[in-house]
Amino acid sequence: MKNITKLFAFILTTVVMSSCDSEYLDPNSTLEPDVVNSTENLVKLINGAQQRWSTDRAGLIYTTIVISGLNTGELRLLNPGNLGENEILLGGDDVNGGNELLNNMWTNSMLTRKEATTVIEVADGSTEDMTTANSLKAYALFYRALAHGTLIQFFESIPLEIVEDAPFKNRETILQNAIADLEESKGYISAGLSSTVTSEIFDSVKIENSVNALLARFNLMAGNYNASITSASAVDLSVQSTWAYDAAVPNPLAFWFGSQNVTQAKDLTFGLPSSLLPNTEDERIPFYITAEDLNAPSPNYQVVGFYNDNLDEIPVYLPGEIILIKAEAYARQDDLTNAVTELNKVLTKTSAFDSFGLGANLAPYSGSQTKEEILNEIYKNRRIELYLSGLSLEDSRRFGRPGATEPNAERNRNYYPYTNAERDNNTNTPSNPSS
Repeated sequence: MKNITKLFAFILTTVVMSSCDSEYLDPNSTLEPDVVNSTENLVKLINGAQQRWSTDRAGLIYTTIVISGLNTGELRLLNPGNLGENEILLGGDDVNGGNELLNNMWTNSMLTRKEATTVIEVADGSTEDMTTANSLKAYALFYRALAHGTLIQFFESIPLEIVEDAPFKNRETILQNAIADLEESKGYISAGLSSTVTSEIFDSVKIENSVNALLARFNLMAGNYNASITSASAVDLSVQSTWAYDAAVPNPLAFWFGSQNVTQAKDLTFGLPSSLLPNTEDERIPFYITAEDLNAPSPNYQVVGFYNDNLDEIPVYLPGEIILIKAEAYARQDDLTNAVTELNKVLTKTSAFDSFGLGANLAPYSGSQTKEEILNEIYKNRRIELYLSGLSLEDSRRFGRPGATEPNAERNRNYYPYTNAERDNNTNTPSNPSS
């Protein structure tokens, strides 16, 4: 793993300069003119985007996982004095545009997008070598797609353009834009990447597999089921793609779970309703959650899994997600035979046959062979397999689970209000969603 502390000064400069631009204008403003004329600095900007995304309590790993986890019952709050987290836990009208976590999520997504766009727009002028330029763009397109495709899971619409008073675009447009970026990135990867770039990029994120994984994820969200199956089939499930950490830059969830002052695992239900509770023999339960005495009247549940140690690497995607994407895509097209075949790959998978050691080791699906029941089982397994992946809110909505204002609600908000910073600086900011 490359030393991820060496970029601190560079990233700090980027953060300070970018943060002065509340509207994320002029994508070439970051470290201009040096970044325009230097392949080395464009690589550092890509590495900075990775670090912005994956580290610190303000980063997207922390905010997406904690917001979705508190919303859908994966997590409990240990200290209500953490006002941002407490508002997310309460949900409803207790969350407004001034929420700290939402502001961090929005701002760092937009800055990631801005930095990626900088690379995309100036890469061709930074070198006479087209392969090097296209390699830079391959990574930048991945991060821009990641920013757009992630943010639209929490907000009804977002702006695509980096201009003053940028218009907001709906979910369909955002997802298709993210998919287009990923397809372009995939083309550059297929043509061959330059070692000048790959030798300096943080190598824990395996770009080819990660691009295919995001294509599978976002095509599923967009309802492009055949495309999602094709992309999922292109992912090498034996390859680990991760956000990596070191002693100076720790796993942000492990660090804060370890503090015992913010959030922790709520219980052993994974936020699922009583009708969809995990099988008590499911080996994914002890993989993700533990307690000193599970038989105690009120066990002190603790998150383990990918968040047990400050050096634990967090998956960019899990093999189980890719398999369950195929299962869901088949089921939604009424191909129930193939849906169950894929579902069973997750149910019967042992830790020895998963690149991250995550296995359920259960019997194959034996429930009703109806589309509704198979989709319910797929949803149940997504919530267990992908615990604390930041995808639970998106999944809850997509599977039509009871929403924030419905009886037996399984989430406390459907979408979030826009941040005050955006509203104060963009006259096109839409009205906040009612729930």
